[in-house]
Amino acid sequence: MESSRPSLSPTPSIGPALPFPLEEGAIRARTQASIAGAERDLHDLLASSSPRTVSGFLVPLERVLLSVRTMGDQGDTLFAVHPDLSSRAAGREASEAADRFFNAVFLNADLYRDLGALDLTSADEATRYAVEKMRRDMRRSGVEKAPEERTRLLELANAIDRVCNTYFENTTREVRSIEVEGREGLPGLPADYLAGHPPDSRGRVRITTQYPDALPVLTYCERPEVRKRMLFEMLNRAYPANVPVLAEMLERRDEFARSLGYPRWADFALEDRMAGRPEVVREFLERVASLVREPSARERAWLLARKRRDEPGAERLEPWDTRMFGDGFYETLLRREEFGVDTKALRRFFPYAQVRDGLFALCEDLLGLSIRPADGAEVWHPTVEVYDVRTAASFLGRFYLDLVPRAGKYDHAAHFTICRGVEGMQLPVGALVCNFLNPRVNADSARMEYTNVVTFFHEFGHLLHALFSGHGPRYYTTMAHVERDFIEAPSQLFEEWARDAPTLRRFARDPESGETPSEELFGRLKAGVALGRASAWMRQLALSTTALEYYDRDPHGLDTSALLREVYRRYDSVPVYPEYHLETNWTHLTGYSAAYYTYVWSAVIARDLLTPFREKGSLTDPEVAQRYVREILAPGGSRPAAELVRRFLGRDFDLAAFSAWVREAPMPPDSVAEPG
Repeated sequence: MESSRPSLSPTPSIGPALPFPLEEGAIRARTQASIAGAERDLHDLLASSSPRTVSGFLVPLERVLLSVRTMGDQGDTLFAVHPDLSSRAAGREASEAADRFFNAVFLNADLYRDLGALDLTSADEATRYAVEKMRRDMRRSGVEKAPEERTRLLELANAIDRVCNTYFENTTREVRSIEVEGREGLPGLPADYLAGHPPDSRGRVRITTQYPDALPVLTYCERPEVRKRMLFEMLNRAYPANVPVLAEMLERRDEFARSLGYPRWADFALEDRMAGRPEVVREFLERVASLVREPSARERAWLLARKRRDEPGAERLEPWDTRMFGDGFYETLLRREEFGVDTKALRRFFPYAQVRDGLFALCEDLLGLSIRPADGAEVWHPTVEVYDVRTAASFLGRFYLDLVPRAGKYDHAAHFTICRGVEGMQLPVGALVCNFLNPRVNADSARMEYTNVVTFFHEFGHLLHALFSGHGPRYYTTMAHVERDFIEAPSQLFEEWARDAPTLRRFARDPESGETPSEELFGRLKAGVALGRASAWMRQLALSTTALEYYDRDPHGLDTSALLREVYRRYDSVPVYPEYHLETNWTHLTGYSAAYYTYVWSAVIARDLLTPFREKGSLTDPEVAQRYVREILAPGGSRPAAELVRRFLGRDFDLAAFSAWVREAPMPPDSVAEPG
């Protein structure tokens, strides 16, 4: 059984085999071996009479923790991507077994005592900070409570993990669909999309809620009733199954927080973030709202004026008229009519293979990376790609690209950790799990929506953060231990290269004609994609406030659907109807919980982190890029995020760059500038 445990080699390397088994029985056997071995090793370590030093105690402890966390991370990945239901279930069991182990470790009073007695007299700053964070996590788990209280807290922590996984599984498992009468029922859809959706024997076309199916319909379909039906199915995934699951999630977390002496879960969840307290988040969200509310209202007025050309009596924008998923129907229409940006036509410039290779070339020139296929590497599905990453001096890590949707797969876009890199223990390995590519079309020739190009860069920003930070000295210095409201800043910053004309010139080309976008088109694209920016951030403010409100009040009897609608009314004139149930398929409520505001907080930081690049006059200045790697990405969680930002900028971050970015978006003519 020992050989089934994750290997933590003192000289890390990566071979062609997957670092985890794929067969259900082997997954379960490995889980049992990993937990049993780790429990034995931890027991022996605590029972040892050897001095509590970094080399004699902390390093062996980190090896135990990393072995179990690796097994759990890989279980998470299997749960999200494995094509077989039984193996996904085994992956979920591995994830929950790792969580149970850590929940117990964080309540281990003997370990807490020994960490407090650790000899750190000659330890470096990163080690001291790592030990401080681990003891903080143990205090926040309740290790200082009485034994009977610790028992109840452990039960609650394990129950929270189970209910979060149930919510996630219900969301990813359900694929809904609509049918339309032939291709003529989809006017406005791109030709390659229609070619990939032939009518069945009844003459009907089935459109699923998988993103490559649904988002083009919401963006391009000229029939509002089809968009309406599509949006209904998108917003009602896992309804009503997740209604009681969400209620239990909120109630369990509330009980856990109050058992530790916090007023609500929001107070507990934000304590170790940059923001620190719910009131700080509320003040921040209101400051951002004050910047975007007026331009958002003007954008909405512009969209409504355009809709009235189609429907003269229209009194309001409907959710299927504007950006809820995808780019929004009327935003897309205005981009074409006002700026000459036809996003359907743009697709021909973005074959997936060219985008991917252009992204890799950017990383080579800007960051000094070599990204090459890992020939012969094992995968969990035939559509998955594998790449190795090197610098001039060393092997940096490996990543997998899983970009084609399939039944049971995670249905959004995310970076998944497969191995957390720690110097001398293991190299970082990650996976981008997205749903950009139409499974009916060859991947290399599949066209990407421009918005998906931006998302690809976003997720790759997470991957770069994981790879560069995965060579630190401690378990607690990896990217996973950065403050969670900073975690989206590197990914949101990297999006900017997908908006940068010199970067786009690397790969934007029609492979059939050889045509590339003109300089004039790049200029129009920059203006066109900025249309709707303020409204998009108002939506993020609504979601951020909703998540915070869910976790900052008594959850018993809480009508989460009604609360979401009430919050939305504060931020947007576009209604959210009672028959919509976004709260049942909003998977961020599990991991981010009360901290969905992370996307807004991180965006403000990201816009400011671009300042040194702007001052150089180019996003592709290698000197600034290398300093960004050294001072923001590579340190991982070795120092507080605010300190990393301060070192890079020479000051604290502020809202100025974000405000200027939002307000650079085009505004409507004065004749439609007034909301109404």
